[in-house]
Amino acid sequence: MLGNGEGRNRTGDPTVFSRVLYQLSYLAEAGASLAANGCRSRRGEALHEHVYELLLQQHGIRARVGHGLVQGRVRVAGESDDTHVRMVAPQAGDGAHAVQQRHVQVDHDRVGPELLRELDRREAVCGAPDDGQLRLPLNQRPQRFHERKVVVGEEDADPAAAGVGLAHGWEVSLGAKAVQPPRHKIAVIGAALDLGAGRRGVDMGPSAIRYAGLDARLTDIGHVCVDRGNVETAVAEATTPGDERARFLPQIKDTCLRTAGIVAEAVRDAFVPLILGGDHSVALGTLSGLAEVHGPGGVLWLDAHGDLNSPETSPSGNVHGMVLAAALGLAGPAFEDGWGLPALDRTRVALVGVRSLDEGERELLRELDAKVYTMSDVDRLGVERAIRESLSHIAGPGFLHVSLDMDVVDPEVAPGVGTPVRGGLNYREAHLALELVAESGLASSLDVVEVNPILDRENQTGRLAVELAASAFGARIL
Repeated sequence: MLGNGEGRNRTGDPTVFSRVLYQLSYLAEAGASLAANGCRSRRGEALHEHVYELLLQQHGIRARVGHGLVQGRVRVAGESDDTHVRMVAPQAGDGAHAVQQRHVQVDHDRVGPELLRELDRREAVCGAPDDGQLRLPLNQRPQRFHERKVVVGEEDADPAAAGVGLAHGWEVSLGAKAVQPPRHKIAVIGAALDLGAGRRGVDMGPSAIRYAGLDARLTDIGHVCVDRGNVETAVAEATTPGDERARFLPQIKDTCLRTAGIVAEAVRDAFVPLILGGDHSVALGTLSGLAEVHGPGGVLWLDAHGDLNSPETSPSGNVHGMVLAAALGLAGPAFEDGWGLPALDRTRVALVGVRSLDEGERELLRELDAKVYTMSDVDRLGVERAIRESLSHIAGPGFLHVSLDMDVVDPEVAPGVGTPVRGGLNYREAHLALELVAESGLASSLDVVEVNPILDRENQTGRLAVELAASAFGARIL
């Protein structure tokens, strides 16, 4: 992973970096040879100590290569070790937004876009497959670094194979602590509902996410995954919309109440609920079920939209745009009787990635004690600061739910969403956001919603949903 942005100038020239390592190695070997050949005087001892210091510096430089470019053992594709990584400065005037301009360009004579689309992000960053991009986005600049010890355990007999040239207990500077995910029992609950959205197709989202390998991925990182199937839902073709200001609301309520019951049962059985949507209205069932067990809690809302409309303010009448307001008890009488709402503490709400708000939502946000980080804020402050401050704001008693609407990610990365908005989180920013959630250890539940396979490209968004869920549950690069 790339670390502190200050490393861009210090180690931007791979040739210089290699030369420094070579010289250090040469001096270290020469000094060691002299010391081995009988230099027992004070000079020899001083030289020996100096050689040891050089070795420490050499290892330290190797360990810090992640701060400037990438680790020396990175392999983006398996054909050869000649892949080159270079810094590309932001270019103005090409129509791309600021986030898209921050990237590392990966070049290889024999690697084309089609092959790279098959890689997963761990290969692109540190030796395993999964990033489908020619451009790997830079992390946001960390606000501070901490000195931590990296200790090679019994299972890491060859620390060099892990890409870190460290001896036991040596100090190394890392941007954030490595997360060892605790073992969880995860209850996967499908809510194949699309009545709250303006476009059809998100009812197939749970199937798309499962098909992309959710169970296997969560099992691979050490969790027990139990799939509880899909909640029963109504079908739009066999249902009348009803009130145009809140379309299909009675049918949505029925589905949400069923979801709430399954979520509450899972929590009581010591499972972590993972709800797969479906449109975002399914979150009302999730939050209601959590509140039934824990009382009102907090929420991190990762979404391009505010979802703070009411039947009176909504320009479309789509319920998925009213969910957060309803969960706060601010969407009016239509959401009062029998819903189990409000489910959230009004002082424990944070929104990140917002870039599309209606006027009624803006007015409500002015009255709420909520943390709101628009994409402009994320561009200026960085995703790490936005997420850390959001988590700090919403931490507290009861539950802390993370609601991930896949449209928070830019449509170039996540094309299969119901209501795409340009200028969202890039691939690495989205992963970093969920990695920080895992690092905090605060989240007690997660939903992943608004995956629309009809609008997707070869289930790209479904696969991304699996990757992001894994990051939220503690998947790590190293």
